[in-house]
Amino acid sequence: MMQRWQWQRHLLAASAFFLLFWVGDALIDSLFWGGSFVRELISPDQRELYMRSTSCFLLCVLLSALFLLFERRRRDEIELRRSDDFSRIFFESANDAICVIGTDGMTILGVNGIFLAKFGLTQKEAVGMCFPDLIGSRQLPEEIVIQLAESAGSGIASTHEISYPGTDGEKIYEEISAHPLGHPQQGIDRVLHVTRDITVRRRSEALLKESEARYRAIFENTGTAMAIIRPDGVLRMVNRGFEALTGYDRQELEGTMSLAAFVGDGDREQMLQRISRHASGCTAQQCFELQTVDRFGAVRSMAGNWAPIAGTEQAVISLVDISAQKRVEEALRKSRATLAVAQRIASLGNWEWDLASDTLIWSEEMYRIFAVTPGEFRPSHELAMQAVHPEDRESVTRSVNDAIYNKKGYHLDYRIVLPGGQQRTISARGEVTYDAQGTPLRMVGTNQDVSWRVEAEQAIRSSEEKFSKAFHGSPDSIVITRADDGSYIDVNDAFLNHTGYSRDEVIGRSAAQMRIWADPEARMVMLRLLNRYGHVRNLDVRFRMKSGEIRELLWSADVIEYRGEACLIAISHDVTDQRNLEKELLESDARLFMKHEELVKLFHQMEGIRREWEETMDCLGDLFIVADQSGKIRRFNRAVEVFTGKLHREIVGRDYPGLLDEHGLKGHLEAPGVELLHEPSGKWLVLKRYGFQAAELDGGMREVLIVNDTSALRPRAMSI
Repeated sequence: MMQRWQWQRHLLAASAFFLLFWVGDALIDSLFWGGSFVRELISPDQRELYMRSTSCFLLCVLLSALFLLFERRRRDEIELRRSDDFSRIFFESANDAICVIGTDGMTILGVNGIFLAKFGLTQKEAVGMCFPDLIGSRQLPEEIVIQLAESAGSGIASTHEISYPGTDGEKIYEEISAHPLGHPQQGIDRVLHVTRDITVRRRSEALLKESEARYRAIFENTGTAMAIIRPDGVLRMVNRGFEALTGYDRQELEGTMSLAAFVGDGDREQMLQRISRHASGCTAQQCFELQTVDRFGAVRSMAGNWAPIAGTEQAVISLVDISAQKRVEEALRKSRATLAVAQRIASLGNWEWDLASDTLIWSEEMYRIFAVTPGEFRPSHELAMQAVHPEDRESVTRSVNDAIYNKKGYHLDYRIVLPGGQQRTISARGEVTYDAQGTPLRMVGTNQDVSWRVEAEQAIRSSEEKFSKAFHGSPDSIVITRADDGSYIDVNDAFLNHTGYSRDEVIGRSAAQMRIWADPEARMVMLRLLNRYGHVRNLDVRFRMKSGEIRELLWSADVIEYRGEACLIAISHDVTDQRNLEKELLESDARLFMKHEELVKLFHQMEGIRREWEETMDCLGDLFIVADQSGKIRRFNRAVEVFTGKLHREIVGRDYPGLLDEHGLKGHLEAPGVELLHEPSGKWLVLKRYGFQAAELDGGMREVLIVNDTSALRPRAMSI
């Protein structure tokens, strides 16, 4: 309605201008030519009527165009002020440290609260301060100032990542951005500086890479052929041991070949059944023996372990080559006594010590464990004891002596020091055999490298530490309760902050005692879901805070074992504000729909006005061109086609400087507003340029060029 009234007002103004010019022209004619004003006003002759109507119409069109231009400029100013208000709201509500810096002297023109809190300044202290001096006083990297200078000089926004030590000695990572404000051709007078703290993200990425590298190292260097199997039996991932076992590279194995392809004919059917049971959901771990055939046809006896990976459809299989053990067992059958001892001992690396001759015999695995070469190293009990870590040497000697003189087998873990200085942890077992008189003859035993177990224990401790940090540092409320009575075992700081309770008021009490559930029925629904599925995900519940306020939460819970007992771990996320915003959004959508209908009607009205405007401009004899910010011609009137002699499709989209230069108007373009002679046509022309911003379209700049023919005015000007 308002837009329709504005156009009615424009039409009334144009009519008033027309009548005013008509009366004024009649008055001038009556004064200069001595005629009657009434006759000139009411019944002029036909030639005078035509000239007066044409002059009044052209003047009305010109003034109406100027009036429309003024109205559009006024609306652009209103939109600009509104945009400034939105920018100020964003500036103050952003979570990043933001400041606006003037390029003249690098002084701070404006900052937000996050920036003030970061540098410990007040608004009055920060505004007007020299930004490089502030950076230097805080000993921050100089790249910040360099980036600002480059952005101000080039007019191009840039983003960099920096790091520097914090006050606590920990490295701080920040992402800094510089955005020039202003037009590059008109000069950059301000730069927007944004700092985002990404320390937590970088530390998390570093920890994740470290964890992945550690687990990958264990997988690759475990000394066992290992592979991860998909449900269809195809190899998804293999380690170096599996490559050595099969004779294929991992590029040939992963994602293409099946595990059953390397199993001997006698064991292939059982392996296919095992894969089928796993695909159907069997989660039992299995140990077995089988024969494998590599790409060269070599057959090996293997001890296998099949274990499904929890939470996935994949399984991991590990294969240990027991071909040597099988051969040893075949040879040991000649002596049942020796075979009995060998069956009681696990043999990864085995040894035999002749106590009478003090001779020590090692298997090949023992050389690998102690990192020595069989041909260059002759094992002895004395050299083996020298490799034991000094802190463990006494306990090893006591265990060996106790086994020899008290007839006790020993089993202990101790550390050894390799020739290169590295340490390994081995698990050692040993037994002594005696003659009929009880004299010790020999000691046999095994040494197993269990360094991986120590690393795994360290990984478990690291995982527990990560859980503790994640538990207490999470912004969401996390609680751990007993499964039997629901009493709280532990809660994080976010739960205490959200509910308003202290830790002493929560620990040992149950949710029912605290009446924290605003809807008891929701708690019963949660318990039924836990009993049925073992977990709850994103259940909408309402909690009563200590102050009595009711808050809406998304509740998720799982049953875990914590400190040796069945417990419930629950995570809740406060969505009260989100729910309120959703309600407001629904109401806003309804209002927007109604507004959309109004805008559709307005669009049809504007489309009609646009067509009228184009038809009006085609009636003008002056050249009229509208170009975008890159200089491309967007619109023009029919006079341009007549002047250039080109069709519409040959003009639209061209650079207007090139078009004007092509038709002899380069001098007019370089001197806008100056009356110059156009030699090809012999006319005196004046080119005028006007710039405006098309906020309602794409926010870009537009430029209007008007070329007026002033040839008819020159004789009058010369006579004056």
